Amino acid sequence: MTRRQSHADIASGVVIGLTALAGLTVWSRLPAEIAIHFSASGTPDTYVSKPVGVVLMPALMFATLLVLKGAFRYDPPDVPQVAATITVATMAFMGAVHGLVLAWNLGYPVPFDLVLIGSLVWAVLIVGYAVTVEYADR
Repeated sequence: MTRRQSHADIASGVVIGLTALAGLTVWSRLPAEIAIHFSASGTPDTYVSKPVGVVLMPALMFATLLVLKGAFRYDPPDVPQVAATITVATMAFMGAVHGLVLAWNLGYPVPFDLVLIGSLVWAVLIVGYAVTVEYADR
């Protein structure tokens, strides 16, 4: 018996695929060592080889997708749309982070203070959404 894929599964798969494709598209322009982690000031403090740098985030995204699916299967939210929204939003967030890492490694300026603010805003919005929707009917 085959399980039908949900729209969230398909959207998440597309985001993961596009994230992987982005790294492959710019492969020839990336340095041999890629910065993947930065201090609060925007200084890189962790480097990996180009193949690892391009594949790591899509692999982490896929693993995160599996963890989220398992968690929501074990403890489903009262409103099923919450699980779908959190899943797709998390994949999009991780894809955006990978895009920013690729951009920095290609020599584009990345405003890390805005990245931090954007990350915090994303977290507040997604948690706010989940809490609001889950407890709206109570």
